[in-house]
Amino acid sequence: MTNNAPDFDYDERPALPDLPMFAADPIILDDGDNEITRYRSGQYGSSSAGLLAAAGKDGRHSHPEPERLETVPFTSPSPFPAERSDVARTNHQLVKQLTKEASEILSLRKTQRADQALNPELGVTAMTPDEERESGRQIVIDLVSKEVQSAIDTGHEQLSVQEEQTLVKAVFDTLFGLGPLQPLVDDPNVENILINGDSVIVMYPDGSLQARPPIADSDEELYDWLTNLAQRAPGGGRPFSQVNPNLRLNLPGDIRLSAMGYSVRHPSIAIRMHRHKDVTIDKMVEMGVMPQLLSEILSAAVIGGASIVISGPMGSGKTTNLRALANCLPLQTRIGTAETEYELFLDKLDGRRPYVVAAEAITGGGERNELTGALRGATTLSDILYQFVRMQLDRVIVGEVAGGEIIDMFKAMQMAKGSLSTTHAEHAAGAIDRLVTCALEAGVPVEYAYRQVAHHINLIIQLQTDYEFTDTGERRQVRFVSEVIHIEAGENAMPAVTKIYEGKPGGTGEYGTLPPALLRKLYAGGFSPNQIPINTITGGGL
Repeated sequence: MTNNAPDFDYDERPALPDLPMFAADPIILDDGDNEITRYRSGQYGSSSAGLLAAAGKDGRHSHPEPERLETVPFTSPSPFPAERSDVARTNHQLVKQLTKEASEILSLRKTQRADQALNPELGVTAMTPDEERESGRQIVIDLVSKEVQSAIDTGHEQLSVQEEQTLVKAVFDTLFGLGPLQPLVDDPNVENILINGDSVIVMYPDGSLQARPPIADSDEELYDWLTNLAQRAPGGGRPFSQVNPNLRLNLPGDIRLSAMGYSVRHPSIAIRMHRHKDVTIDKMVEMGVMPQLLSEILSAAVIGGASIVISGPMGSGKTTNLRALANCLPLQTRIGTAETEYELFLDKLDGRRPYVVAAEAITGGGERNELTGALRGATTLSDILYQFVRMQLDRVIVGEVAGGEIIDMFKAMQMAKGSLSTTHAEHAAGAIDRLVTCALEAGVPVEYAYRQVAHHINLIIQLQTDYEFTDTGERRQVRFVSEVIHIEAGENAMPAVTKIYEGKPGGTGEYGTLPPALLRKLYAGGFSPNQIPINTITGGGL
């Protein structure tokens, strides 16, 4: 890469305070003789200082279409704290310019270290990721300090301590993290981030919503940001363009991003933070999702080898509940997880890591196969399951089923004792139709699809979300298990359904009949006959 770095020696500059300079209280830099005040310049040309001036207090200004940055692969969140309102005060164009300069300087340093490492006599090793982040951190601090000094030298308006801190964090986050998204991701209370062009909404676990400032100055900047995220994704990146206008990937910190572009009026992005990874079924009881007895039934069903599909609308807690059910299995259970994007993270739970084989599909890129239409270099869920056959697995889990994954879910249920999956539906019986529809889209005959559902799925757990409103009009959501049905092959091998639970908000409900086929699995999972509930659901079935 060509080195366009500023021509000054970092080692000879006055030492800057380390991380404490980013504390909440204002700190004045001291170069030994004079205090360095921070200034924000006025609108003077297109230099870096001029861009700093043009940002203004609201961080907004007009600028040409942005260039695509060459940034290092993202790693973990920024070490710099941030306020919720930081994004509003960040000038995106200046951030891009400083990030480009920092990236070029850092790239040059890495290359120099790599060249030196080739000479054993020097005793130098290639730059480690931690060293790279530390070097990048100092480069960013120095570049921002230079911008501030430039504003001082030209006698421009004062720049506050908070604004300088915000600028440093924004550049570092773009270089190593998620750029303008990082301050929102760093908020531990945010569960979802919903972006539609310049509209940014955050959602909290209780369902309440809050508007936030835009994370970009234009749709073009959003597209540029998404493209960079896609290119930097593990596994060789993921395509995102007018030819491939939809993007799904995982971000650092176990964050799921889904984006629609080009086919929509503005880029539409949904980001989910997985805050409950190490969750148990007892926690679901504590949160009012289900009663204690139902948790005992479901736990025994999982241990006894039942194949379970968790159904519900978007945001109802399907993945969280799947993790809780998987955690019912003994720690030494060898589990294979096959997902389009990592969401389960069972391999990151204490004690389970040695026994979990976690696999993610690879989208591939470039040209498409002329016969199949698949992107070259892709690894599908079917490819993963084929390899799973020789992994000595006790359980195989296919995460979300939203389309062709249904075939892979059937395969998983055929190849191991018990499986877990999720799908989207408004009620439990509707989940059967939803799965059959997915199978039809995959080219499976309708009769075969219904037979596969009848033979391989034992339970469907339906989750529901109700909303309550406070006296001030704020919305709060309540998640709970609304139904559990048992499925077995009936007449003509079609699904025969029995309702075994009907729930209410708050984790209470009534129980129906536990069919003999289900009882056999429950007993195998440690359930005892004296735990069988009394049937209080009229008719006991559907």
